[in-house]
Amino acid sequence: MLAVSLLCSLLLPYAVGATQSGNTYANASQILQDIVKALGGIDALNNITSFSYEALTIYRSQTLTQTYGLKRSDQSVSAAGSQIVSFKEQNNTLQERIDRAYDYNDYWLWAWPELKPSINYSMVLQDGPEGFACFNQGQNSFYADDPTVALGYADAYLTDYLIQQAHQFALPWLVKQFVVAQSLTVSEVQDPFTGVVLLAIGHPGLGLTLVVNNGLPYMVRSYEQHMTLGNSTSDVIFSNYSTFGAVILPQRVQTVYNAFNMIEDFFVDNISINPTWPPNYFEAESNTTRSAPLQSEEYPRSEVHEFFETALWGGPFPFDASNVTVEYPVPEVQAIKSVYIGYADYVQLLIEFDEGYLITDAPAHRSKILLDWVAQNSEKKVVYVVPSHHHRDHAGGVGDFVAAGAKLVVPEIAKEYYEKVNGGQVEFLTYTQEQPFILNDGKVQFRSFWCEENPHAADWSYSVTTAACPTNETNVVVYVADVVNPGFYPGVSTSNALRWDAGYARQFVLSAAQDGVPRSSVIVGTHGSVEGEISNSEALGMVASITGVVYPDIGADTWAEKEKCL
Repeated sequence: MLAVSLLCSLLLPYAVGATQSGNTYANASQILQDIVKALGGIDALNNITSFSYEALTIYRSQTLTQTYGLKRSDQSVSAAGSQIVSFKEQNNTLQERIDRAYDYNDYWLWAWPELKPSINYSMVLQDGPEGFACFNQGQNSFYADDPTVALGYADAYLTDYLIQQAHQFALPWLVKQFVVAQSLTVSEVQDPFTGVVLLAIGHPGLGLTLVVNNGLPYMVRSYEQHMTLGNSTSDVIFSNYSTFGAVILPQRVQTVYNAFNMIEDFFVDNISINPTWPPNYFEAESNTTRSAPLQSEEYPRSEVHEFFETALWGGPFPFDASNVTVEYPVPEVQAIKSVYIGYADYVQLLIEFDEGYLITDAPAHRSKILLDWVAQNSEKKVVYVVPSHHHRDHAGGVGDFVAAGAKLVVPEIAKEYYEKVNGGQVEFLTYTQEQPFILNDGKVQFRSFWCEENPHAADWSYSVTTAACPTNETNVVVYVADVVNPGFYPGVSTSNALRWDAGYARQFVLSAAQDGVPRSSVIVGTHGSVEGEISNSEALGMVASITGVVYPDIGADTWAEKEKCL
């Protein structure tokens, strides 16, 4: 059992001068004394060996990976839900069980109408040397053919994230870890928006910082490196403290990213202290392979957090440069390639110019594979990267291309969003509605178009590529992300618009007509399942018909830049 005397073992080496609410603290032990007293005392905390947060009325979540705007979270994942999060201390390890159920909001159902609208899963985990995470029931995956089938053991990176999250949420357990820690740090944390300064105690062993307000734990902070946003903070914030038995614990729990974006929010209707659990309540039930937790620069917690809580985490990408497939959407111009890695659910354009390659979109992990493939197959380098929009599955790998020397081509409104990519070492080329980005070396031409109030994302753009001097017999390729997903299932016609929003597609088609895109153009979708000479392709005229647009009879010859063709 812990004793109050242990608090006194935290001595002056961890001290800093700091002021909070008029009280001056000399070291971590003084801060912890106040925290422990406010929560009910060390004996009451020591008596808690298990507990559960019962959030039966409110569980909501949002996503940073799929926002419309560039500066804030504006898209929800869970419109309504509930969860019970249970913890148990067992032989110097922490065990957790999450029973969570929620409904997707309509954004996700537009994207995939046959998606089962509800997620319902039960997951157990254990930290320590034999750590694991296992889904005994269901899974939290948008991609699963049947999300009611138990996933089994999570991969190493997801396990690592889930254990870190459990440490942040298990407040009574966490405070006791701080009490017995041999090395703590004390600092001040300033809110970048309100300017409020609060005291914070760092636990280097756990990689967590406990921030204090009015003597109570206010938040548990994890510092992260984000692939796009750079140095970031992931906070679990506690509020609405109430009495449960002999202790005071929070009823409102929220996760907040970079002090601004609320990602999860739930209200704790009840906290059960030391309940009697059913047999094997925290035990894993799976014959799948167990993976120990693993941190990785390639799959950082920031990425796993974003993708898992959005139900988009599919595990580590299993392919390499040997799995790259190349197709030629403009057969007479071999410099224009459409490429995919492993399977054609994600297609990019790789366009060769005299000075080097231009790549459309930059999904994380695929980015490094394509850089390897280019290095193996050409003396030229990727010199331009053109993300269609900022969503992480389309731009998470921008930093890899930029670090390899590529210029980042984005609409002017998106420049600030990408400024921290590659440690801020970015060379931008920006464009506007009035002045699209145009690249033409006399052999190949590429144009990227953006306009205000675009569908899908504020910075969403589409691009057009063809020969420098096309005729009416020359293919013109329009690269479109998310707004049109051709086919998507073998044997299912694009005309069903099964995995895309025809309303969004209509807005794109009208913009294409205004931009003078030839009616005979072929759309290559980032996503889709059309198989053939050109994967994920569909005629622009067909998409116009689906969306009810009578498309003007614009010929490819009007797309030629006359000064380049003399």
